Amino acid sequence: MSFYSSNKEQFFVIYDAFYPYFINDKYVLIDGGAAGDLSQPFKVAEDIITGVRFEPRGDEHINTSPDDIYIEGGLWSEDGIQTLHVAKVPFASSICPPNMPLLEQFEDKYGVDARETLRKVEVPCRSIDSCVSKGEIPLPNFIKLDVHSAELPALEGAVNSLDNCVGLLVESWHSEIHLGQGLHHSIERFAVEHGFEVFDNTGLVRWRHKYNGEIEPSDRPQYIGSEMLFIKKDVPEELLLKKAFTLALFKFGNAAKTVLDTLGTSESKAIIDAITKQQLLNRA
Repeated sequence: MSFYSSNKEQFFVIYDAFYPYFINDKYVLIDGGAAGDLSQPFKVAEDIITGVRFEPRGDEHINTSPDDIYIEGGLWSEDGIQTLHVAKVPFASSICPPNMPLLEQFEDKYGVDARETLRKVEVPCRSIDSCVSKGEIPLPNFIKLDVHSAELPALEGAVNSLDNCVGLLVESWHSEIHLGQGLHHSIERFAVEHGFEVFDNTGLVRWRHKYNGEIEPSDRPQYIGSEMLFIKKDVPEELLLKKAFTLALFKFGNAAKTVLDTLGTSESKAIIDAITKQQLLNRA
């Protein structure tokens, strides 16, 4: 999930404008697929973000800040133990088993060779709803999912925790790479039915087909997976700042300014001016 990567120079004016409002009311990010650092583009504003980091392998696999919350477990629709199919390429591991007949059609570095199961391990899984109801985490303002075919169950496990959520960023699949996974159309339907609209869609994964075991470099690769950004259409007044912050963070500056206009305060006007200044700097 690097398409939305940013750096502090591209965001510092906006960050300074939002900082006074979020330093004591942190922006709560569910970071599903939390290994390493806080995900982009949120890394540039980590001082005003509480990252809720789900990771079943232990907190030594993530880099946390003092305000982060670590949850031992992968994301799923309910609490429990699931079987993880550990792949030859670790980041291709999944709770859903690999779909070998389909994978055999594609180039080896993405298909069978990468996703062949080396072993199966039992891992704890949690739902967002369960963590919220038990007081382990606050209601999220944003949910980011890069969880290798567990995206739909993770969203289904958050259905009662979306009141304060202004955005979703979900890596999804258009072909059943892992057996039984929820495909892209189901994820988009879930988001739309719960009040979100599509703001961006990035063609994240494209694979070439094989014939007699070989690929043809001049062939067009098949569109396999995407990364989709959803923004909540209607939010109450107390969430407008967080919606505007989200839009600005993903470089939808004018949309953020339109949201801030509805507040009509001197404070919101100052943030609009900051976004405009940042846009001019980034253009230069």
